[in-house]
Amino acid sequence: MMHVQDLKLETDVLPFFDFTNNEQSAARLTALLNTPPATEAEVLERQAVTKGMLANWVVLEGFTYRRLDLREVYTHFEGISSRSSVIESGIWMPAFRLLLDEAERNRLRARAVQIVLLLHDIQKRYLAQLDASKFPGSFQKELLNAFTFLNRLRLEAHARLIKEGRFTIPRIIGFTQLLQDLGQGEANRFWEFFFSFEAYWSIAKGMLAHGFSFPTFNSDFFRLEAFYHPVLQHPVKNTLELDADQNVLLLTGPNMSGKSTLLKAVAICVYLTHTGFPVPAAACSVPFFHSIAIAINLNDNLRDGYSHFMTEIAHLKAVVQATTGNRKCFAVFDEIFRGTNVDDALDITRTTVSGLTRFQGSFFLISTHMLQLEEHLENGSRERIRKCYIECRLEDGLPRFSYTLRDGWSQLRIGRILFEKEGLGTLLSAQPTAIPAGLKPS
Repeated sequence: MMHVQDLKLETDVLPFFDFTNNEQSAARLTALLNTPPATEAEVLERQAVTKGMLANWVVLEGFTYRRLDLREVYTHFEGISSRSSVIESGIWMPAFRLLLDEAERNRLRARAVQIVLLLHDIQKRYLAQLDASKFPGSFQKELLNAFTFLNRLRLEAHARLIKEGRFTIPRIIGFTQLLQDLGQGEANRFWEFFFSFEAYWSIAKGMLAHGFSFPTFNSDFFRLEAFYHPVLQHPVKNTLELDADQNVLLLTGPNMSGKSTLLKAVAICVYLTHTGFPVPAAACSVPFFHSIAIAINLNDNLRDGYSHFMTEIAHLKAVVQATTGNRKCFAVFDEIFRGTNVDDALDITRTTVSGLTRFQGSFFLISTHMLQLEEHLENGSRERIRKCYIECRLEDGLPRFSYTLRDGWSQLRIGRILFEKEGLGTLLSAQPTAIPAGLKPS
């Protein structure tokens, strides 16, 4: 189960990694972000591809090409290799026809030259310069296949003919026929590789551009060091650590202190770890979770006729069911059970927190405004609960937020302070102004 819509991945996270230069590579990057692999080994292999890009950064730092060239070459390439070009069979009749049709001749020459020069530049400047040993074995194989494919096009020889002005019509026809003979399947495999190559390159560039780090997996503890939400321009960086015997975090703090943002920041790091992406943190080491469930912006489910409270209940049930069979789950509950009355919320929150501590290997982060919950926690589960709060201080009677995570339990109440600051107490207690008799409606 991956319930991560509340993280707004494509709007809040993807832009930090998207340096792609064509629609297909961008789509591949988006797919990598939206589809975490099923196993830890697959995640690490993805990560290894990005590390291979970084190990070859001297070659790849300036990776670029003209966007329009790539788009046109990709389109032309597909047309030629699928036998929809002007070259249908034989060579002499098409050549004769091209000699009579100058416009068609120029069009075919321009297209062939564009294909040769773009692919030759990509092969010579980038692919041929890579140290393939820096990549994992599966990617090495894909790289070799792509290189073999380009070699079969004899790009070096054709580029030399173009430079020397000897790329004649018979040679252009021969090159086009060579593309046709390669077949659509080989062409598709090359382009799939190229778009994946650029997607991984884009991840590496994003990591360097924003100072992100590679996370690791560790089944013994949960640690994030100097983590932050990447959309913040001047983020306060926090550190959080939970061990295997302390798998529930209860987070308190007044409104506007940054609880939801902090929970999202933690969840983004955990999720990105499971996609093989770098994370916005100085260091990150977490267990491999089979399920990730984030509930920060739960709303009434009108389609299914659920109230907010029933949506919360359904989400909690799904999380509990995801922990069966020794499967590990990471879940976030922001202001849990705010959809019901205070007495019920306190009672079932206590039961929920106590119950979640029993799922060893899973980790749960819960924020709450129920300040009285601390004294109602069950004794048998207290030692498995970490209590933290977002710091807020009163200065001259007004709240000052530091957005810093602290150990302990906040009892600070600022609702009344803000209520009075806006003058609502005075406005609501003032006597209504009488309406003159002559202005009263008849």
